[in-house]
Amino acid sequence: MKNNFIVVDDEPLARRLITSHASRVESLELVGECATAIEAANLLRTKSIDLIFLDIQMPELSGLDFIRTLKNRPAIILITAHRDFALEAFELDVLDYLLKPVSFDRFLKSVNKYFDNATGPPAKSHATTGHHDFIYVKADKKDHKVNLDEILFIESLDDYVKVILKDKTLITRENISTLEQKLPDDKFVRIHRSFLVALKQIQTISAEGVEIRGKELPFGRAFKKSAIAQIYKSVQKDS
Repeated sequence: MKNNFIVVDDEPLARRLITSHASRVESLELVGECATAIEAANLLRTKSIDLIFLDIQMPELSGLDFIRTLKNRPAIILITAHRDFALEAFELDVLDYLLKPVSFDRFLKSVNKYFDNATGPPAKSHATTGHHDFIYVKADKKDHKVNLDEILFIESLDDYVKVILKDKTLITRENISTLEQKLPDDKFVRIHRSFLVALKQIQTISAEGVEIRGKELPFGRAFKKSAIAQIYKSVQKDS
């Protein structure tokens, strides 16, 4: 069973990247590409669409305002170059919020989230992101198997990254963004250019940052809104 989707973005290269990623997932079928939300609205009147990959900042009508016009709307995955709209986006109950340029791994994670929520075929019948309950971290010239539940937070320093576990610390040359791609975004959140934290390990949250095991970790200005939205979304899911 195919899931019909459209890509709505005023940037041709951005549309091309998403359609290229989608071509690698058998259960997705491209119905059309739109450069504006107005084009997408016209297409929705004539075609049955299951999923929309939607840019936010577009001429004539923004992606967020477009969502507000929809009554019986498809699932929506927002794609943008800006973090500042995350809180507003999640208040509109979008499925996911991706930052450009979108890697295939991150794209596939969102698509599997869609399959998990869809009434069609179960997610296990589709490609998987490769995420498990553990990751491997290269440190001391070895690959260390690290259970996700053992990670408290990850800190990026000048030339290396510290992976802070419950009982020890691993020091790796891997980039924090590379590690972020390995981790499921329903369990970890980037709160700062230098900090990636485990959602379940957060003890307190304030306007300045979060606290984990007595250590205060600050929000970065560019990450604050999206981080807070993800943290509270996680709290609501667990409650």
